[in-house]
Amino acid sequence: MLEFDPTAKFKTSFFQECDELLLEVEQNIAGLRAGDAEALNALFRTVHTVKGGAGMFAFNRLVAFAHLLENVLERLRDGSLEPNESVVDDVLKSCDVLADLVQNAKGTLSLPDVHELTMAEQLDRFANMVREESTGAAQASSVMSSLVIRFVPEPGLFKRGCEPQLIFRELAELGSMNVVADVSKLPAFDDLDPFSCHLGWTVILKTPETVERVRSVFEFVEGSSHVEVMPDRRKAERPAQRIVASEGATAVQTMSSIRVDLDRIDKLVNQVGEIAIVQAMLDQHADDNLHVTHPQLDQAVRQLSQLVQGLQDSVMAIRAVPVGSVFARMTRLVRELASATGKQVMLNCSGEETEIDKTVIEQLGDPLLHMIRNAVDHGIERPDEREAAGKIATGRIELTARQRGGQIVIEVIDDGRGLNHQKIRRKAIEKGLITDAAVLTEDEVINLIFQPGFSTADSISDISGRGVGLDVVKRNIQKLGGRVTIRSEAGQGSRVMIALPLTLAILSGMIVRSGSGSYVFPLSNIVECMHAKPGQIKRLPDLGEVFNFRDSYLPLIRLGAVFNTASSAVGDEPLIIIVDDEDGNTIGVAVDEITGQQQVVIKSLRDNLDDVYGISGATILGDGTVALILILSDLLTLHKNRVISGFRVRTPQSNLLESLQSIA
Repeated sequence: MLEFDPTAKFKTSFFQECDELLLEVEQNIAGLRAGDAEALNALFRTVHTVKGGAGMFAFNRLVAFAHLLENVLERLRDGSLEPNESVVDDVLKSCDVLADLVQNAKGTLSLPDVHELTMAEQLDRFANMVREESTGAAQASSVMSSLVIRFVPEPGLFKRGCEPQLIFRELAELGSMNVVADVSKLPAFDDLDPFSCHLGWTVILKTPETVERVRSVFEFVEGSSHVEVMPDRRKAERPAQRIVASEGATAVQTMSSIRVDLDRIDKLVNQVGEIAIVQAMLDQHADDNLHVTHPQLDQAVRQLSQLVQGLQDSVMAIRAVPVGSVFARMTRLVRELASATGKQVMLNCSGEETEIDKTVIEQLGDPLLHMIRNAVDHGIERPDEREAAGKIATGRIELTARQRGGQIVIEVIDDGRGLNHQKIRRKAIEKGLITDAAVLTEDEVINLIFQPGFSTADSISDISGRGVGLDVVKRNIQKLGGRVTIRSEAGQGSRVMIALPLTLAILSGMIVRSGSGSYVFPLSNIVECMHAKPGQIKRLPDLGEVFNFRDSYLPLIRLGAVFNTASSAVGDEPLIIIVDDEDGNTIGVAVDEITGQQQVVIKSLRDNLDDVYGISGATILGDGTVALILILSDLLTLHKNRVISGFRVRTPQSNLLESLQSIA
C-alpha cells in the first residue's frame, strides 16, 4: 500500500520554482562577468531560495551545498572576494552541481555521494581564503548594530510549505536576538484553524550584518508576507513592542503572480478555442441584413466577437515566455566552444524579452544549438586567419529575436568565412544529389546543406559538421509551422534566419475551397491573390505549368490535382494565390474560391493519424466542416513528385476530410 505524502503538493511547487530560477542562472552569470551588481543579487536570491525550500523538506544534502555557495556569493556581494574569471567559472560549475542536487532531491537523477565534493571543497577554500585575508580588517571595522524586524506571515504560510522556525534559525546565525510573539490575531480555541498562521513576531537582532543581508533571510516569503527590517531607534531599555496591524505606514505587499500547472492552461486554451469555433458559427449564420432585422442581436454578436478575440489574445499571452531563457544557454555554449577550438568569439544577444509560446520555445533550443555550433566551429576563423584576412582577431556572433506580424524571427549572424558555394556544389555532385550540368541559383546551392547527411567537412568534428543534423533541424522547424533560410557571402559571414509562429494553438489564415475540400493558407505566407489572365499560364516540358508573375515564371500548383479532389480550376484563368513557402520559394496555387479570412484554432492530427505529408493540422470552420492546414513547402514537393518525377506519392485524399468530418 502506497504511503500518502501530505507534503507532495508543496514539494512539486518547490521543484517547479527551482527549475524556473535555475533557468536564469546562465544569464545572471553573464551579468556577473560584466560587473552587474543586480545579476549577483539575483544569483544570491536564487541560491538562497533553493536553500530555504530544501531546508523545509529536509533535503539536507542540497541545503549543505547551497549554504557553501551562498557564503561565496555573500563574499562577492560585500566585496571581500574579487569576481575574477576563476571565481566566476567555479560559481557557474557550482550552480550546475546545485541543479544536479535539485534533480537528485526530486528523484529524477541518481548521484554518487561524492558528486559535489570537489566543488564543495573549492567553495570552502574561497570562503577560508577570504576569512584569512580579511579577518584582521573585519575585526577592526566590524560594528554591531541593533535591528528591529517585524514579520507578519500570511495566514496560508503553512500551506505553502513554509516554516517560520527555519527563518528564526537562520537569523540566529547572524547574531543574538530577542523574539516577541504577537498573539493579537489568535482566535478562540474553537475557531482555531491549525493549518493557518495566526501569529506575528517582532525580533530585536544584534548583528554585524547589513540590513540587506538580514532581509535576504526572508526572501522565500517576502511578497506574500509583511516584512520590515529597520535600525533600532528605541530609547534604552524600552520594551519591545507587539506588532499591531494598522492601515497606516507600510502596506502589506500582495502577490504579483501565481503558479498554474501547464495542463490547466492547455485546457483553458482548448476551451477558448471551442468558444472561438462557436463564435465563427454565429458569424456564419448571421446574414447581411441582421443589423436591419434584429439590430440589438447584431450588436450583441459583434460585441461577442470582439470579446472572444480579446479572450483568445489574453489566454495566448498566458502561455508566452521570453526567449531569453534559451538565449542565456547559448552564452555558455559559445564560451566553451571557443575554448575547445582555440578561437576568440564574442556573442551579442538582443531581443531577449521577445515572447513566444511555451510549446514553441521548448523545441527551439536544439535548432539554435546546432546553428551556434556551426557558426563557431565552421564559420568563425582562428585569430591568425582573421588577422590575415584583415579582420579583428575576435569573431562576432549576433543572436537576435524580434516579432514580425504573427511570427517571431530569430537570427544567428556571424562574421566568419561564410559558405563556400563551390565546395558545396562539388560535394553535392560527389554524393549524387545533383548532376555536373545542373544550373542552380545561389539559394539553391545553399539549401543543399539541408540534405540528409550532407557535409562539406574534410574531417568529422566532435563539435559539429556542416550539415550534420541540419536536415532534422529544418524538418522540426517546419513541423512547428516555421522556416529556416540561410544567406552567406564568402569571407564576410553567414546569416541564418528562423521564422516561427508565435503560437501553435491559433493561426491567422485564409480559407479556400478546391473541389469538395476546404484548406487553410497561413496568412503570413500569402503575397497576393489574383485571377490569371489569358496567356499567363504556360506548360513547359518536364516542369509542368508555370505562371507569369511580374516578369518571373513561378511553379503553378493546382490544389485539386495535388489532393485528388475534383476541381473547377482547370481553365486558363483560375483564381491564383501567390505564396512564399517555408523554404523561401515563391509559388502560385490555383484554387476554386476564397471563402474567408479568420483566426482558426489548430487541431493536431497526430492523436488519430500518422504525420500526413503536406498537412500540419486541421480546424473546424464556422459551418462545422473541417479544413486542412497546409504546409506550403510540402505542397511544392508533392507537385514536383506528381508532375516532374512522373510518380504519385501517397497524399491525403478526399476521404481524409470525410473521416475528419465524422470525428468532428
